[in-house]
This record gives sequence, structure tokens and C-alpha cells, in this order.
Amino acid sequence: MKYDVFVKDKHRTQKCLEDKNLMDSLYVYTDLVPKGCHNGACGVCKIKVHNGEFCKDKMNRKHISQDEENDNILLACKVFPKGDMEIEFISRAKNESKQMYRFGS
Repeated sequence: MKYDVFVKDKHRTQKCLEDKNLMDSLYVYTDLVPKGCHNGACGVCKIKVHNGEFCKDKMNRKHISQDEENDNILLACKVFPKGDMEIEFISRAKNESKQMYRFGS
């Protein structure tokens, strides 16, 4: 089955298959997702799921903490849509600046 996935930071909606993770489904669209490994090891595909139904595989704790996972901050390569969704990619630069702010000085 296909579902509409709205990528908030790109202002685009694309159809995604429920048997493919979001990274693989969205990767075919030029400039919609960051280039990454597609298996959870690099952390490039960090997203915030704003709403929608999905299932997920185990998150790599190097990139996603339990608190983040509880807040629906996940890796797109480990998330499978089970209904229409709204997501937002979290850039590495944003994520690193938040960590520096939180842990700096």
C-alpha cells in the first residue's frame, strides 16, 4: 500500500510504500533526502515525525537516544509508513549546534 508522506522542510508530499523504509522510498526523488548509508550507521537521515502512523526497527543509540525516540525523533532508514505521515529532516548542522549549545561552557 502507498501513503502520502509530507516532508515539511522541503514542502513536498510524495507517495511511499509501506514495505520500504522512508529513506529508500524518498531517495528516488532528487534533493529530497540527504545522502547516507540507508542502514542506520551514519545518522544522516535523522527525522522528526510530526504525525502519522508508522512502525520502526531498532534505532542505533549512537545517533538516536531513548529520549529522542520517545519524542519521535528517528532514523528515516528505520521507519516504515503505515498511514499518511508528516516528517521533517533534522540537518546535521542543526543537530550539532543544539548539542554544542546544550553541552558548551
